[in-house]
Amino acid sequence: MDQDSWFGNVILGIIVVSVIGAIVWGLQTSDSQDKNVNIEVTSEDSFKGIEDAKVTIVNYSDLQCPACKSYEPIISEVIDEYKDKITFVYRHFPLKSIHPNAESAAIATESAKIQDKFWEMKEILFDKQSEWSEESDPKELFIKYAEEIGLDKEKFEQDLENESVISKVDSDYNSGIAIGINSTPTFIVNGRIIDNPQSVDAFKSLIDDELAKE
Repeated sequence: MDQDSWFGNVILGIIVVSVIGAIVWGLQTSDSQDKNVNIEVTSEDSFKGIEDAKVTIVNYSDLQCPACKSYEPIISEVIDEYKDKITFVYRHFPLKSIHPNAESAAIATESAKIQDKFWEMKEILFDKQSEWSEESDPKELFIKYAEEIGLDKEKFEQDLENESVISKVDSDYNSGIAIGINSTPTFIVNGRIIDNPQSVDAFKSLIDDELAKE
């Protein structure tokens, strides 16, 4: 193979890798089209804020998704400011084809929920995302995190196999599929899938607009 052909093949390989990378990143970060959907918050959902608020935000998220992790500071600030005015619901949408540990991480949060530590487990999993994401089997790390946030280790391990826990993760995922979700994070504000806000101020503006409606 002459030098020009070799160089051409290298360039082609770089382009192919770049395109594949862009497609995968797009699956995680692409904004959903602005549309209304039929979504119902139930007693099985984990939420922050107040019940039956004028503004309900449902977040479909993947714990192994870097884009979802990047939104955590924005979400935290929004919840802190509007905690007495909104209902903020977290739902699992593990992109299993590209994030092999996302489903087990979701199960870990639901197992922690049984001991009233859902949000604490979610937070530590996002904080330590780079640590457990590359593991072939992250279970031992999840157990370690459970102990760090004060969970009963034996109970947590048992609940990782709990059918109702696994069913909750499946239910969240299937509810997302039913309304056309295909990327994370996806935010639904009062039944409308929105384009992902790019800042805290953009998120606040959306909420203020909803609060101002009659």
